[in-house]
Amino acid sequence: MAKLKLPAFNEGSLLQRTLLYVGTFVVGSIGFVALASLLVVTIAKSVLPARGESSEASESSSDKPAEVAAATPGKPTTKLPRPKRGKAAAPAEPPAEATP
Repeated sequence: MAKLKLPAFNEGSLLQRTLLYVGTFVVGSIGFVALASLLVVTIAKSVLPARGESSEASESSSDKPAEVAAATPGKPTTKLPRPKRGKAAAPAEPPAEATP
């Protein structure tokens, strides 16, 4: 049976060992960051409510203000789209004042 031989950390030239150490460090760092990110996102999703949803306690306490706000005319409840960003218009020159 063929035996799988992996490179040992104490074999090879100084350059090979250094590249092996650096490669191992990079792969380990990427793995750690990926695992930590996954853990933080999972915890955050389980703790925080989803967008647009609120807990039952806050719904019962905020029912009256929501009804009043819905019945009150004035400010729209939907967000307005942002203006497109493009080239800035040339600043308008102020009208020249007549001097006596």
